[in-house]
Amino acid sequence: MMTRIGALAVIALTLGACNDVIDLDPIDETPPVEASVRPSPIIGGTLTLTSGGMAVASDPDRDVIHVVDVGARQLRHTITLQPGDQPGRVILGAEGRAHVILRGSGALATIDPAAGTVVDRRELCPEIRGAAFDEGDGGLYVACAGGSLIHLDQAGEEVERFELEPDLRDVLIVGGEVKVSTFRSAAILGLDGSRIELLENEEFAPHVAWRTFVGPDGELAVLHQTASKKPVKVNPDPDDLPPDGSPYGGGGMCEMGLVNTALTTISGGYPTTTTFLDSRLTVDAAISPDGEWVAMAVPGAVKPEPPSESTSKHGRRVETFEDFGFVDSGFGSTIRIEPRHEEGCFSGVPVDVGDAQITAIAFDLEARLVIQSREPAQILVLEDIFAGSVDVIDLGGEPRFDSGHEIFHRATDSGLSCASCHPEGGDDGHVWEFDEIGVRRTQPLDVGLADTAPFHWDGDMADVNVLMGEVLAHRMGGKRQSPARADSFTRWLFGQQRPAAAGAGVLRVPEVEADGEAIFIAYGCATCHDGPALGGQKTETIAGVAKQVPTLRRISLHPPFMHDGRSPTLEAAIRDMVETTRNTTASEAEVEAMAAYLRAL
Repeated sequence: MMTRIGALAVIALTLGACNDVIDLDPIDETPPVEASVRPSPIIGGTLTLTSGGMAVASDPDRDVIHVVDVGARQLRHTITLQPGDQPGRVILGAEGRAHVILRGSGALATIDPAAGTVVDRRELCPEIRGAAFDEGDGGLYVACAGGSLIHLDQAGEEVERFELEPDLRDVLIVGGEVKVSTFRSAAILGLDGSRIELLENEEFAPHVAWRTFVGPDGELAVLHQTASKKPVKVNPDPDDLPPDGSPYGGGGMCEMGLVNTALTTISGGYPTTTTFLDSRLTVDAAISPDGEWVAMAVPGAVKPEPPSESTSKHGRRVETFEDFGFVDSGFGSTIRIEPRHEEGCFSGVPVDVGDAQITAIAFDLEARLVIQSREPAQILVLEDIFAGSVDVIDLGGEPRFDSGHEIFHRATDSGLSCASCHPEGGDDGHVWEFDEIGVRRTQPLDVGLADTAPFHWDGDMADVNVLMGEVLAHRMGGKRQSPARADSFTRWLFGQQRPAAAGAGVLRVPEVEADGEAIFIAYGCATCHDGPALGGQKTETIAGVAKQVPTLRRISLHPPFMHDGRSPTLEAAIRDMVETTRNTTASEAEVEAMAAYLRAL
């Protein structure tokens, strides 16, 4: 296993109420870099290819759209958008037009790739995530994070609106039927009320559908994560640790980690899943035209560092890549090409993309692989996946390398990134069982964490420095950060705050929301859920157990609720809190009104 190795001491530190064994790893003293515009968390899947050989690529870090002639290897146009637009998915429409999701501004931009111009722009909902072109009527179906699916006609006017469930992601039209994926729960919804759940087993549950698309055979394909259902040790005995010393394990040669990458294809309503060993944060995928290979964008990969010793921190010998003959395996590359149906180890095609951080990927009709790098901004073309020669097209623009962004996304020795459990700066919706701590659901980060310390459900992390030392370094096996780097990461983290996803799953009725707010206050909920974030600043004892009061911002997007995930719906959580804190029962009308109010936050 090729990881950072060193002579490490172990001491016991008391962190508030948290007593943990902390590894004194070498501190990363690299001077932090802060981009002039600090990039948001990676969303992935920002590239599409036209039948005419053009690549249309969104750049959410620089608020531009690039049009590239793949055959000529030339950048044709760079279309500048408004600051903060954060362009995401690109959908091809009629008459050579393309529609671009502007996630930061809740708008849909229509562009003419040939002319390199924006021909239309319309505001639709607070956080658009996906869309699909309907060849039948020439219109679009647009998915909003809050749960609305909007049907637009050819002129871009709203025809109808469907209210589904929160956390919508990608839209697909298969056999004339509209399908919509959900992000964290990785389900496929139909407008007829149907729902396809991905398969889970005794050890892992499917979560976080980064990209849902139609494969070359017409089947639905879902790139997603799987999360461990087994108890997680926080402070295992040193003799039980893997050679790299990470309690969260994983990240090694031919291993499954706590979070893994998987591809599920759905044909005839039946899902088939391939899980990839040695996973890192993976945000986009494409299946080759012959259906045999899957290429993946892996921005969470980190190139392994040469070992300084042949033994681990616990005195056990460490197996390296050289032991297995994988010196040029591409293990640390941010692109991964694997046999589609195999869960083997190092069975893929090594591709060297240098230091490019790949975030989007697609095969064209000629089986060329077109690749987008966010930093540096590039389009890379692989004429033949077995040839290994990559052509690079520079897209220009200011650098967006940022130390806070990098710390959040790059994998640690456990194979985990912060973004593995906090995709797009939010949460994975998973409920974990920790030894010594208990059952805990992942907490969201995109709600504005400034001035909400202490952190974690138990309120035992006094600040971000303590959080990084305990979770990132000790549990995940990451490097400790210098004070300057930790401060830079904290500023980046506190800057992650998305708008309210109002209207999640129901049509908004202002009068009902106002009633709900009044009832919320009358029940005394605002006593704890106060301040700009509506919570997050206090540790309160509820039913004899001390827990940190969570913020209620974007609450509708983060089920299940409560610290142990025991409430599957917002209504169930409201009933639980009223009964627990007020020893009474709220009426159905009161619950519905409060839920409407909370969904607007």
